[in-house]
Formats: sequence, C-alpha cells, structure tokens
Amino acid sequence: MKFIGVPVRVREASNPFFTPKGQLPVMRDGRKVLSNFDEVVEHLKSLHYNTDVHLNTVQAAEVTAFTQYLRDKLYPAYQYAWWVDEKNYGEITRPTYAKALRIPFNFYYPSRYQNAAKEMIDALYGEHTDLREIEKTIYSEAEKCLKTLSDRLGESEYFFGSRPSSFDATVFAYLAPLVKTPFPNATLSNHVKGIDNLSRFVARINQKNFRHVTDEYYKTNANKQSSGTQSDPEAANFPNQTRNKIMAAIFAAVCYDWLCHSEWNVSRI
Repeated sequence: MKFIGVPVRVREASNPFFTPKGQLPVMRDGRKVLSNFDEVVEHLKSLHYNTDVHLNTVQAAEVTAFTQYLRDKLYPAYQYAWWVDEKNYGEITRPTYAKALRIPFNFYYPSRYQNAAKEMIDALYGEHTDLREIEKTIYSEAEKCLKTLSDRLGESEYFFGSRPSSFDATVFAYLAPLVKTPFPNATLSNHVKGIDNLSRFVARINQKNFRHVTDEYYKTNANKQSSGTQSDPEAANFPNQTRNKIMAAIFAAVCYDWLCHSEWNVSRI
C-alpha cells in the first residue's frame, strides 16, 4: 500500500482471536474486513488504487504466473525456515511471537501456526520420511526459484518497468524477513543474501518506503531502555538486538500479509 499512496492507519494488535481466520494482520475499511493479500488487492482496486495499472496484458499475465510460482516453490521453504526447522522455531519464531501476543494466546497460536506449517510440508513432501531429505529438497526448489527471480530482475529497479507492481510487494515481503532475521539455521537466508541484485532490491525498497518505520521502532525501543521500562531480565535479554532485527523485518513486510501483528485501517480522504 506504500507503493500506491493508500492512506492507512496501522494499529498494533496482540490478539488474533477475533479476526476472521485467527491471523494477523487484517485490514478494515468501515465494516469490511480483509484477511489476505488477494482480498486487499481487489478491494483497493475497487477504491481506484491499483499497483498494476501500468502493466500491459502480457506483463499482467506474467505477474499472475510468477506469483503462483513463488507460492509453489518459495513459500514452502519460507514456512519451513520459520516454523518447521526446530532450531529456528525454538530460538527465533516462538520467542518472537510469545513476546508479541498476549497471554494466553502466546501459548496457543505459535503451536497452531507451527502445526499448520508442518501439515503443509507433510502434504507436499510426504514421500520423504527423513526430514533432512525434505529440507534438502525444499531448499533446492527455493534456490531455483530465487535464481529465476534474480534473472528476471536483472539490473532493473523493479520487476516490471520503472514502477513497482503487486509482484514487487510480494517478492519484498518474502525476502525482507529472510534478509533481516538472524536465523541460527540460515540456509535459505544466506542464499538470498548471496544474490546481489535481490539483496539490493530489498535494501532499495526498505530505504524508499519503510525507513521511517524501522527508525521509529528503534527510537521507541531505545527510549524504553533508557527510561528503565524494560526491567524484566528476560525482556532485556531476548535479545534486544535479535528482537529488533526481527521486528524491523516484520515492519518491512507490512505491505504484505505475513508476520506483522497489526490491523490496517484504510483512512478515507
């Protein structure tokens, strides 16, 4: 929504229980509640906000095809890195969600999301009984997908012309958290970071569209620390640098529907 100047107010929320699908974020516009990216895009189009208005017919078809390709090949690896890899889940994902959600939801939702991810991986790769084989296969497919993305982007600023499209938002939302989050098992993240033009793509969009968000988060967190409001040793330790990096990644992905614990409210002008 940053790409097309939608007036939006972000309200932090820590309780997904009353959302339509038990997940955050959601977007509210009056009485209308939208809970996934496709719904948001279609609703914004009805309000005459369209990130893809500059695309020709061929490019629009390519956006659809590439988006599905990401869902088929990159999304499973993304879910695996965050939820299925036990070290990443135990040291990064679960503690982050536990801090963000209120009691008792911080006990329930991380396990629920992990179970959903495991079920998806089992459905896709159930023929492999060894988790190491699944990891090898899933990351191999993701690396091929990233190579295709890199080739398609080349030295361009965006994937389709000189203006960002919905596909740029989608790619950014996948890649930014992988680039920013310090996973202990960083196979997928390291591969993304090793592709120069994709790394520059993430940095460029973050700088242009989300720098003030991450800067504000760091400023707020620094003020809390200096005023002594984070007296709990665990809050001080889990680990502030790690948490800051993860939250910066989450804020960077606010244009898409992963990881951001927020409700979006469209502000009518």
